[in-house]
Amino acid sequence: MNENIQDINSDVLVIGGGTAGCGAAVAAARQGLNVYLLEATDKLGGVMATCPGMPIGDAYPKDKPMGGILEELINRLNKMDPPAAEKRKCHLAAFGPEVHYDYAIAQLTLFQMLEEAGVNLLLNATAIEPIIDGKKVKGVIYYDRTGKHVIYTKILIDCSGDGDITAKAGVPFEKGDEVNGNMMAVTLTFYLSNIDKDRIPDFGDPWNKKIAKKGIKSGRLHKDLNKIYWMLGFHKNSLYFNCVHIRNIDGTKPLEVMKASIEARKRAHQLASFLKEEIPGFENAYIESMGSTVGVRETRRFEGMYKLTEDDIFTGKKILRWCCML
Repeated sequence: MNENIQDINSDVLVIGGGTAGCGAAVAAARQGLNVYLLEATDKLGGVMATCPGMPIGDAYPKDKPMGGILEELINRLNKMDPPAAEKRKCHLAAFGPEVHYDYAIAQLTLFQMLEEAGVNLLLNATAIEPIIDGKKVKGVIYYDRTGKHVIYTKILIDCSGDGDITAKAGVPFEKGDEVNGNMMAVTLTFYLSNIDKDRIPDFGDPWNKKIAKKGIKSGRLHKDLNKIYWMLGFHKNSLYFNCVHIRNIDGTKPLEVMKASIEARKRAHQLASFLKEEIPGFENAYIESMGSTVGVRETRRFEGMYKLTEDDIFTGKKILRWCCML
């Protein structure tokens, strides 16, 4: 039953409560603007929530912080007693250092930053359709469990993973590679706790192909699990796994994501059981936490005022600074 919530008028509406959306909302609210943040789930953090434990990758291009609200979040976590984050070297040669953290504390810190800035937060609220006047988006229609609602806004910032509202507003985009339109595989991440890393063979190899080959050959692991990517978890005696890949999934299609999430859970438990039974150091391990859904690496790439380059990312280049008078 609709509770007849009144239409909302805002200066800035941000869609998506990931780290980008939270950062945009906090920055705008600190300018004295009336800001609303719309998040379709009941959690903040985006990948931080759906892939608990995923490091904040390349947060230090060329070993220097990229700045902004993300750096502020990391600094807050670092200053806690005990620290809730730490900078570590990344195993991947092409990446700079990355930040590992306590994801539960990090999510709470995001809530606190939004509250301190005066952001109006709406959780479990899904943006469905843009309200367009000529060439300008004037607001969005969203739904929660009480029904249909409307938020009007002067500025809309779409920080959702897939950019559904941006696509519906008619902004051009690309999907997939140039050859077959394939997108990167989706992945379900999880933690194994109570491991003894000192007894694990080849522990220093984060892309352990030898163990994976043994599991596949014996029929214990799926053939796509041809290398096992693990790293030390933030807390003692835990390992973070980012290797259960499901291929040929379009992250903009809910049914495909649902089926991938179910299949990935099967493979994750299969991997955990295999490691416990076959590999020294895992005998007493257990799955401590697992992503609520698969992490989607890419879907739509929108046409913008500037096209990011690889060098822009690695150098932390500041692309554009602008101010908008309301």
